[in-house]
Amino acid sequence: MKVWKRILIKTVILAAVIAAGGGAAASYQAYRQSSAEYAVNHYLTLLIDNSQEKAYACLDQSEAEMMTAEVYEKALDAKKYSLYSSCDVTKEENRRDSNGNEYVDYHAKFKDAGGEVKAEENFTVKKQADQVYGLFDRWKVLSTHCMVTDFMLTVPAGSEVYIGGQLADGSWIDSKAAKASCDTYDIPTLIPGSTSLVIRHPVLESVNGMLDTETGSADYTDKMALKETGQSACKELGVKFLKAVYTSAVKAKTEDSEKVLADVSKEAETLIKNQEADFHSDDAAFHSVGISDFAVQFGNPVFTDDPDGAIQTEITFSYHYAIQEDIMVDTDELQEDGTPVQQTETVSTAGDATAKFTMSYYDDAWHITAFEMPVIPEER
Repeated sequence: MKVWKRILIKTVILAAVIAAGGGAAASYQAYRQSSAEYAVNHYLTLLIDNSQEKAYACLDQSEAEMMTAEVYEKALDAKKYSLYSSCDVTKEENRRDSNGNEYVDYHAKFKDAGGEVKAEENFTVKKQADQVYGLFDRWKVLSTHCMVTDFMLTVPAGSEVYIGGQLADGSWIDSKAAKASCDTYDIPTLIPGSTSLVIRHPVLESVNGMLDTETGSADYTDKMALKETGQSACKELGVKFLKAVYTSAVKAKTEDSEKVLADVSKEAETLIKNQEADFHSDDAAFHSVGISDFAVQFGNPVFTDDPDGAIQTEITFSYHYAIQEDIMVDTDELQEDGTPVQQTETVSTAGDATAKFTMSYYDDAWHITAFEMPVIPEER
């Protein structure tokens, strides 16, 4: 039906209602308020007047989860519309979505008392499914205008994120937006201004602070250092690695019951073979290996594109090693046949060395994925 025909029919019906007398004033009011333009202008007036309760009643609540009055009040307080004196409104577009819902987009310029434009913002009104008296259109404003939308927050993968005291929804994570070792949350809506942020991670220091939601995005991967527990785990893994290498070199065979060499097995085998000549002796029996007086320097965590989502840190490991072996030596005592009596004596080979490791955290554990280590011992 053409627009002019619809307007004519409504006008005739309105005239009939007025002529009948009953509810004439209410009907005329509904007719006057049945346009999208009236809805947006009335709403903006309420915002400038700081009439939050009345403005809340003008919101469309059919789009998604309803915005509570409390959240809305906080959003308006952050936006500070009441500081403006007036606004100019320009119609941008009429449109429909795939479900047939009708929208009208507007652009508003907020001015101070001197007429200077202080802020600009877009607003959208939506035609409601129900009509007033079954005749007159009803339009309401989408609440997204007063919220920060599609905020991007990047954190180390596996983090627990709490925004405003609420656990961030895992469905917000955009798998295409960051490295495999990071999670990027595309947060649908946030109250403008500052809100509390807590980030917890198994091996990185927690973040407890405030998030500025009006920055458009935030990346916390460079703000989180290794926890002491994470550092301790890396130190322990480094000691196990060194013991496994030394023990294997002394015995001339791989001794890796805990699989600490698994991720660098080929490189470790080469190192072990190069050291067998220094450590392995056919006439000696392995006794023990010790790593002591070690000091570790940690590099900053690095977030990689590794398919496993590895968080890496490089460490420099300086230490003292001691290799003990049992050998048979002659004593001053003689057996009946005149040969010296032998006894077991423990001899030690010791020295100081430095190794560099790349530690990677994935699958809830630390792994050594690269190392630089000289052939040892340099001195016996």
